[in-house]
Amino acid sequence: KLLLFRPGSLTTEFSRNRRARYMSPVRLYLFASFLFVLVLSLAMPDSVWESGLMGASDDGGGGEVEWLGRQAPTASEVVALKAAVRPGQTHKVDDILGRRDGTPAKSALMALARLADREEAASTGPVPVGPVPIEDLVEVPSAEAVPPHQPDTAGSSGDVGPGDPPVDPPAPEDPHGPGLLKRMFLTSMVDLLHDPGVFMQRVIGNMPIAMFFLLPFLALALALCYFREKRFFVEHLVFGMHNQTFTFLFLAAALLTPAGSVGRWFQLFFVIIPQVYYLVALRRYYGDGWMRTLFKGFAVWSLYSAILLPGFFLVLFLTA
Repeated sequence: KLLLFRPGSLTTEFSRNRRARYMSPVRLYLFASFLFVLVLSLAMPDSVWESGLMGASDDGGGGEVEWLGRQAPTASEVVALKAAVRPGQTHKVDDILGRRDGTPAKSALMALARLADREEAASTGPVPVGPVPIEDLVEVPSAEAVPPHQPDTAGSSGDVGPGDPPVDPPAPEDPHGPGLLKRMFLTSMVDLLHDPGVFMQRVIGNMPIAMFFLLPFLALALALCYFREKRFFVEHLVFGMHNQTFTFLFLAAALLTPAGSVGRWFQLFFVIIPQVYYLVALRRYYGDGWMRTLFKGFAVWSLYSAILLPGFFLVLFLTA
């Protein structure tokens, strides 16, 4: 009741050590986030392709998209793309390339392949054109280059006899291999193009995880803007938890509201109320006037938004 009808009062009770008769902020937050994700997954269409967000289907007719001016990527581009994504994603690349020409997924994959090929060419340098001599491919050691035989002095496997094959040293890592961020980005994009519905389900599942791990940044923004209050960091953290819990509940209510002329007004109400709730909770909990609350509330939201979107995509790519 305090959470829904008295913004900031539940956090005030926490700061005054009146916590026995209230649910833990973490449990309350996890319950609200789970409820929001459940409602969001039920409200979304089964496939993004069916909703028309990704373009026309593959059943022929109009709606073909001609991108990049050609129908198929070159072999070098496909090899570069497969080398840049995770090994388990190569079959998805082949599946997308096997679709009909002109579809948005195949055209977008061609753009990714060209990007991967250009980056690989830029990192490895120019590739020689023409036949390569066999001497450049096979290195024949000379008699002077062969080191004399030395017995194994470690004592673990005994001496190596003259007829034993030489032990190959471990292969060095490829210095031109794809970086971690590049691999995560390309892997996520291949997942999106292969099956947007599955990708969106993963986005929904990762949303509460990202929001939970980004809560300390919201608490840090509150601590910076209200440093004169001399509150503990955990108090700012609990304030952020309670505010996001209320937001999850009202967004879930907006998703459950049926569409229609009257339903749209209710949906707008459920979306606007969390913004008003946030300002009222700031004023009640921290005790500033309305002008200072508006200014600091905008500053907190700006600082938090600067890390919210990059942090969400980082969590999304890490779980690819």
